[in-house]
Amino acid sequence: MRCYLRYLLVAGSVLLVTTATMAQRRHVRDVVVVPEAQVELALSGSDYVLIGFNLVTSPDGGSTFAAGQLRLGYEHFLNQQWSIGATLRVLGGDNYSYGDFLGLDGNITPGVLVRHSGKIGAFNFGQRLGVEYATTFDVLGSDNENRALTRLRLDVDRVFPLGGKLAVRPRLAYEPVTYLRLQRDENDIKERVIDFGNLRAEVGVRLSPHVDFTPWVASQTYYINSLPQYDALGQQTGGGRTNLVTPTLGIDLRLTLFSGSSTTERYQLPTQH
Repeated sequence: MRCYLRYLLVAGSVLLVTTATMAQRRHVRDVVVVPEAQVELALSGSDYVLIGFNLVTSPDGGSTFAAGQLRLGYEHFLNQQWSIGATLRVLGGDNYSYGDFLGLDGNITPGVLVRHSGKIGAFNFGQRLGVEYATTFDVLGSDNENRALTRLRLDVDRVFPLGGKLAVRPRLAYEPVTYLRLQRDENDIKERVIDFGNLRAEVGVRLSPHVDFTPWVASQTYYINSLPQYDALGQQTGGGRTNLVTPTLGIDLRLTLFSGSSTTERYQLPTQH
């Protein structure tokens, strides 16, 4: 029980920080659509190897896909509560700053993670802590820097069996992301505590042990602090502490392959992994 009290305390703290930032300038961008296809190879226990590929529409209202992301992952379950893993994200397209979070630069991003899972009654609670290093390449004279970042995801879901092999899993998740800053020059603008945030709601639908799909909606926020801009009357017209909010729609299609002939019940993560 102490573990879940800590979970609720951390979740409350994150939401308080997020609420405090909402008092700043807020700009809502156009809706972005992100479809993703996944192949998950089920190993012994609940271990898995993941290959996923998604496409991202341009946030300026364009109808074509502006970028694509390849995701690779492996996760090993130490027991029913704890697991560790490694990830790799490779990004390409017209705008290379489209990833899991719009505005987050990084063409090649390796990472490691540790996850804790538990239950309270029929509800599943998850806590995922990841550390990544986003490597960017010089594109058209871009001065984006390589950055290390941390990601903390808190989520809750519940599985509803509907008879036979069919089941649905409603889920709510929030994930803040922050850059690791070991030292800042005195003339640099003070950056925000949280750089990105993603609030996601979804309904996973399992058709069989091999096939499931997950439609989802999310609100992504990019927290910026830039030089303020003023008009001739001295009124601020831009810059400063700004929250760029992007409504996001997506659907994840997953195919699960078993390394053996057995398709017995196993603990399978949501498609957000």
